[in-house]
Amino acid sequence: MRIHTVKSAGLAALSYFISSGNEAIVIDPRRDANIYKHLADEDESEIVYIFETHRNEDYVTGSLELKNIVPEARIGHSNQTNFKYGDDNVADDESFTIGNMKVTCVQTPGHTDDSICYIVADLSVGSDPIVAFTGDTLFVNEVGRTDLVDIKKHELMSRKLYNSLHEKLLPIGDGVIIHPGHGAGSVCGGDISNREFSTIGFERANNIWLRMAEDEFVESKLRQQLTLASYFKHCEHLNTIGPPILADLPEPNELDVEKFSNLLKDDNHRAIDTRSSAEFLESHIPGSISLSITNMGRLAGLSLRPEHTFSIILRNDYEDLSLASTMLHRIGFDKIVGYLKSGLEQWVASGRQTDSIEELSLDEFGARQTRREVKVIDVREPHEFDIEHIEDSLSFPLTKLEEAVKNPAFKGPITTICPSGFRSTTAASILKRQGVKEITVSLDGLKAWKAFDFPLEDRRD
Repeated sequence: MRIHTVKSAGLAALSYFISSGNEAIVIDPRRDANIYKHLADEDESEIVYIFETHRNEDYVTGSLELKNIVPEARIGHSNQTNFKYGDDNVADDESFTIGNMKVTCVQTPGHTDDSICYIVADLSVGSDPIVAFTGDTLFVNEVGRTDLVDIKKHELMSRKLYNSLHEKLLPIGDGVIIHPGHGAGSVCGGDISNREFSTIGFERANNIWLRMAEDEFVESKLRQQLTLASYFKHCEHLNTIGPPILADLPEPNELDVEKFSNLLKDDNHRAIDTRSSAEFLESHIPGSISLSITNMGRLAGLSLRPEHTFSIILRNDYEDLSLASTMLHRIGFDKIVGYLKSGLEQWVASGRQTDSIEELSLDEFGARQTRREVKVIDVREPHEFDIEHIEDSLSFPLTKLEEAVKNPAFKGPITTICPSGFRSTTAASILKRQGVKEITVSLDGLKAWKAFDFPLEDRRD
């Protein structure tokens, strides 16, 4: 048995290519799915099954995309959701033999009602399970969130998850290796470890959620606050009906400055500047949104909306167009209408004006905040803000900033803040686009603020 982990940057999503003999399966493929065919070719194996652990909310599944590349592969997912695509709606305890592997489907409701863990035995050495692909049921150092199906069912789903963990998953054996659906940084868990694999036994001994009694587990789940982004329902919908095949989408057009300028006037359009935060603050096209290519995978879903159309501002680099398009496609933001090939340089050459946003050094920011010359707008999520924040700062999370922009708090001088300057630059660009004028950004962020012992309100016990 051979296992290859495929990561999706920004989303911290983990998918898996598993082969045995000359046959292979893929679990939770990403939408840019060519990589799995490349792995199969290198392995000299044939992908025969594509399994989904659940109807994902934070990214668009690549099952149909991979089947379009490998038509003979079959898609399998839970019989607990009325999927409009796929080949096999699998039941609890149903099993498949692939190569020398026996793959058993164990339904583990809690994160969603259609959550499945895939328990794999290597029949060349015995029938006992050796590895489990646990999706969003069990992570390293965490368990799945239970608030996304319906907040009114939060307690019910928490109890379902507790029972799934203790009655279905933990009994498979302490020596079984687990491979979860997400790693550290995912919005699908509160404190997922940087380590991307574990064992049932290690998690039983060290994962705090698995040491709780049922009522404590449920109460803790009800108190847990995690990121809620508007695009989750969009992904859920696409993952139910089946997303469009990428090859069937129109290619983005190269835009001249005049056409690009007209797009900027469209309230429903977002022009994405993929340069670094520092470069954007120094000079940018008025009305553009800062999403640096290195952070776009994480921030696009938090700051943009699926109903928007998009254009990409390039730096004479078509690789950025491919990367940016991939990041958007992974979350189902498919309306990419075009790109400005030479970006800011092309804009300036046309004689048009640029804009800028002042960057504050840590010392200057601290001095202005002490003198209360700026309102500090903290764009982290509420659960981050509640732990600790700068005194008198205001919480306006990036995920809800589009809807909050008319709030009176944005009148007068403001400084946006986040841990490292990325979210705060994106937030400032959104506010600037909406007409907020007196904005500054601290790129040093809260990490530097804390490192140099500037004062914080800390609400931890």
